[in-house]
Amino acid sequence: MRPPLQALLLALCAGLPMAVGAGALPTLMSTNICADTLALSLAAPQQILSLSRQSQDAQRFSLAAQARQFPANEATAEDVLHLQPQVVLASRRWNARHQTALLQRHGVQIVTVPFPTDWEGIFSSTRKMGQALGREAAAQALLDSLSARLAQLRGTPRPFKVLYLRPNGGSAGAQTHVDAVLTAAGLRNHASALGLQGWGRIDLERIVQNPPDIFITSGLVNDAAYARSGLSRHPQMQKLLQHIPVVVLQHNEWGCSNWQLIEAAESVAAQIDALPRPAARVALREGAP
Repeated sequence: MRPPLQALLLALCAGLPMAVGAGALPTLMSTNICADTLALSLAAPQQILSLSRQSQDAQRFSLAAQARQFPANEATAEDVLHLQPQVVLASRRWNARHQTALLQRHGVQIVTVPFPTDWEGIFSSTRKMGQALGREAAAQALLDSLSARLAQLRGTPRPFKVLYLRPNGGSAGAQTHVDAVLTAAGLRNHASALGLQGWGRIDLERIVQNPPDIFITSGLVNDAAYARSGLSRHPQMQKLLQHIPVVVLQHNEWGCSNWQLIEAAESVAAQIDALPRPAARVALREGAP
């Protein structure tokens, strides 16, 4: 059983060393799946003290097999005090809920994992994470690979109008990480043509009047939004789905806005490239300007 929070705080106050030694790589703990991805991608194995509990679930995390090599945590302040990492990778929401100022006073560096909305932001945030972990070279190697994969994707034209759609009508326009995925695959984000900026909902009437060439959905059939909304089951929507191709992505392919979005873009591109030729020709013809 772990010591209670007060006891751990007293131990810290007693002067347990937590500062990073000169030239040493900092130890770390990550508190959510997006942070786990960066920890596994950038850190040396000996740096990782613990990953989030969610990282162990293969249905939620594509790197679960790798994550299971490390202890899991419940993302609590008690976990931080018990493990005594030198760096904690956390979200803004985690920072708001926990005593981050207290932890920082005792030598714990809280690194907020950003959620960029474009590739420039992803490159920048990856470099910053590499610096925070003392792994600049690893970050640069990862970005070099990412650049090559982006260039390869963009080398094949895919001038289709695609609409990302959740069961409740939710979608994503410009300045979202979904838009970054679609543009990386050489596609046109139809949500922008329907007047959506950022995140929001699109009315069925607008979709029917100006349908996309291809729908893209996430594989969240058990999403509570599905139960609350009739949009995906509406007769007009069902009619559209009978003749418009649908590409399905698993949620863990683009749940985080980091370098891993390239895998979502590659998955979208591969599924579209594999569409039956008649469907592809129709989509290309209707999607032409």
